[in-house]
Amino acid sequence: MPFFIYKALNSAGGETQGEIQADNKKTAIDYLKRDKLTPLYIEEKGKFEKSQFSIFSNFTIFERGINATDRIFLTRHLAAILKSGINLREALEVLQEDVQKPILKKILIDAKKNLEKGQPLSMTFATYDKYFSPVFIGLIRAGESSGTLEDTLENLGEQLQRDYELRKKVQSAMIYPAILMFASSLIIVLLLTFVMPRLTKALLQTKVKLPAITRFFIGVSDILSVQPILTIAVFIGAIIFLVLFFRHQKGKQIFLKLLQKIPISRELIKRLALARFSRTFLNLLKSGMPALEAIKITAQTVGNKNYEDALLSIAEDIKKGSPLNQSFKKRIYLFPQLVVSIIGIGERTGTLERALKTISDYYEEEVDRILKNLVSLLEPLMLVIMGFVIAGIALSILLPIYQLVSSFR
Repeated sequence: MPFFIYKALNSAGGETQGEIQADNKKTAIDYLKRDKLTPLYIEEKGKFEKSQFSIFSNFTIFERGINATDRIFLTRHLAAILKSGINLREALEVLQEDVQKPILKKILIDAKKNLEKGQPLSMTFATYDKYFSPVFIGLIRAGESSGTLEDTLENLGEQLQRDYELRKKVQSAMIYPAILMFASSLIIVLLLTFVMPRLTKALLQTKVKLPAITRFFIGVSDILSVQPILTIAVFIGAIIFLVLFFRHQKGKQIFLKLLQKIPISRELIKRLALARFSRTFLNLLKSGMPALEAIKITAQTVGNKNYEDALLSIAEDIKKGSPLNQSFKKRIYLFPQLVVSIIGIGERTGTLERALKTISDYYEEEVDRILKNLVSLLEPLMLVIMGFVIAGIALSILLPIYQLVSSFR
């Protein structure tokens, strides 16, 4: 009897996954429904593994993944087509003709097929959770449940666009300092590997007592110049390793911890997390999702472990009947008084969505301001640090020459 891998919603609205043994897929679905689970995705285990790891099946290894701009295109265009009065099935057909990426086209084809079988659009996206976040899937599901899919897609498109722009701003702010640091480091390595050894021979022949700084740089140069090509290869390899490491999840966490020790970057990280939290929570509530589930999904996508843990504990407080603003107030070290006060007013007056929009707008402006300050601080700081190192090398060369000239007087 085959096993089936499934993802499903339980009676509380939470997502669960696992394996179930049944004669066929229909029986497996019946078993899940009997256990009060709503199937999101179900596939025979052997077939699932084959589709995941086969080299040629659906060209999964050769095709590029789905990036942020693809998701923005998908949500905004689908919302626009639906608003024109076309039904969802036809909208998927129209959109299918416009996309170029094979994986995106395949998702739209699967969505149309699943729709014809009576399955919701969110189920298709849940199947491809490698490409779509819990917020993306949760918003689509909530929009379908509340009958506001068009508006939900439009709001989701706006959120994805703002997330993308915010991320690009941070990346742009870091590009110049990174290039400056790489170029300066490369110049220093080249000076010590190729230039310094030739000057060392001349300096040693003068029999002048070399200053400590000169002896230090000669020692470094001797190590680097033993195998010059290997030195350059190791330097470039180290840069590539660092780039790949910090793109990995573990590397990102380490980098985040380092940044949290620096006051200005710590404030930037905090404001980024607050902007993302308020905007995501707002859109989930607007789609008709209950606050408890919205908080849980927001926790998964806020991108900061401290805020993720805090939001999950807030969800537990809400489950016990605690007011929203009181739960946030207990974590004042992460959620400033401004956030607690605005949420409290919104909760009391029934304008929580407007309150969250106020918080989101405020912290996005704060992120812009801190980024400008960070860039204006980093550029001269990098120049000063690299200037000191290069000046040290120059001084290590000039001091012996000055001593030599002085000895002839």
